[in-house]
Amino acid sequence: MSAMSVSNEREIQPMQLSLEQLSGLKTQHENEIQELQRQTDSLYGAKGRFSNAKSVLGDINTCAEGNSLMIPLNSSLYVPGKIVNPNKVVVELGTGYFCEKDVPGAIDLIERKTQLIDSSIETVESTSVNKKKNLEQIGQIMQYKMSQLEK
Repeated sequence: MSAMSVSNEREIQPMQLSLEQLSGLKTQHENEIQELQRQTDSLYGAKGRFSNAKSVLGDINTCAEGNSLMIPLNSSLYVPGKIVNPNKVVVELGTGYFCEKDVPGAIDLIERKTQLIDSSIETVESTSVNKKKNLEQIGQIMQYKMSQLEK
């Protein structure tokens, strides 16, 4: 085993740490919790975009061939377009790969990606809850140690 994996498996005993070390551990946990919150926000944003895409697919499916629409290139730039075949859409599979799918196939893809996002949200939120519990324990130990120094 490498030294890295051994150190990752080692459990920290907070009562044996100095106040300075506890303070560093507390700061590390606070930073990790902030990063987990950013990840959670990002995942919820992605879930919202997929939900919006699924809704738009339902709207496009009811449109007639030749209807005009505005296609977003980014959040503030749109170009005019026409519906050529309302039953076919181009979907991004990831990392710049695209394919043509029928609307039910595209909806199925969105639902699978949404399930994957939900699973990731559960994992990140669970990790965040554990980090918050650890942070609370670290704070309590720091208070205990400071009270011991005052005696």
